[in-house]
Formats: sequence, structure tokens, C-alpha cells
Amino acid sequence: MIPEWIFSSRELFKAAYALIILLSCFMIAIKSDRLFKLSDHQGLRYFRNAFLFYGLSFAVKFILGGIANPVGNIAGNQIFFAITNYLFNFLTIMAGFFLLYSLIWKYIEKEKNYHSLLNVRVGILFIVSIAIVSLGPLLKIDYLVHYSQLVLFFIMLIISFNNYVKDKGEHLFLKYYFFTMILGLTTWIFRFFAATYAYAYLTNLLFFMVFLFMISKITKRNYG
Repeated sequence: MIPEWIFSSRELFKAAYALIILLSCFMIAIKSDRLFKLSDHQGLRYFRNAFLFYGLSFAVKFILGGIANPVGNIAGNQIFFAITNYLFNFLTIMAGFFLLYSLIWKYIEKEKNYHSLLNVRVGILFIVSIAIVSLGPLLKIDYLVHYSQLVLFFIMLIISFNNYVKDKGEHLFLKYYFFTMILGLTTWIFRFFAATYAYAYLTNLLFFMVFLFMISKITKRNYG
């Protein structure tokens, strides 16, 4: 039997972990939105959206998903938690897609988009995200969301490394981007194995903290 103090410490750790990531996500979203408005760099809009969706996903998982008895009966609770889990997975996948789009937007968009959440290309990403989350249970593929994120972060790691090499490591944003992609990919690898799940919390926390440090440093350096 697990001693009560260990269980309490674990729950306290989860609460602190979720709070730090939530605050980090929304601070990154706010700071990157400020940078976008000052620089009009289109990629920053999708970067901002990524962390808005990451923040919403953690809010769904740790706030809504943390309610002990939301509906009041077993059947209702099962439906409630199934919906929150679906939303968490959907928001997480969309956040990853926005992060990828922030790296490749200039190769896709031939003219300026005025809506970064409601346009045809983003609409396709919404549909793909819904398909991934829905097909997992239908096809009984337990780790379809995990597989999708592994592939996504592997692609982003290659792209960010290529950008870093081309830039010769001179641009601060690209240097941090490459490092965070390593952390992101490592997090999803750790999540596959129960014995390394605790490390996934650590690398995931670092993923968001490094991005927050990066965007804060760039904002301060360029705009005070």
C-alpha cells in the first residue's frame, strides 16, 4: 500500500507541474502575439496558436479531468472523462500541427492570411486532428496519438536542424527551436514506457520552460 504522504506529494507535484505549464503556455502566447504585432512575422501567429492550444489542452486534462465526480454517477462520469480525453488529444495534436506550420508556413502560403485560426489550410489540420483522435478507438490502435506526435516531432526536428545549419547558428530563435524539438521528441519517446514516464514530465516541463525563456529573451533583446 502506498503511504499517504507519497500519494499526496505526487498529487501536489502534478498540480504544480500543470500550473507551471499552463502559465508558461499563456505567457508564451501573449509574448509571441506581441512580437507578431511588432514585427508582422507571419510564422509567429502560428507559433502563438500552438501554445494557446497547448495551454487549453493542459487546462482540459488537469482542470476538467481533475474533477473527482463531475456528473455524480458512474455512467455520466465515464462519458465526461471520455470527452475530456478526446479534447485533450485533439488540442495536443492541433498544437503540434501549429508548431509545425510555424516552421513551414512560408513554403505554403503564397499570399498573406488574415486569419490564423480560420482559413482553409488550418481547416485541413483540424480535420486531420479529428481523424487521428477518432480513428484510434475505431481501429483499436491504442497509441495512434503518440505515433502521430513522434512522427510530427521527428519531422520538426529535421526541419529545425536544417534551418539551424543554414543559419550557421547565428539566429537565437532557430538555435532554441532546434533544442526544444529534441526535448519534445524525447518526451513522446519517454511516454511509451512506464518506467520512464516520470522523465517525460521533466522533459516536457523543460520543453515549455525553454520556449518561454527563448521568447522572453528575444522580446527583451529586440523590443525592451
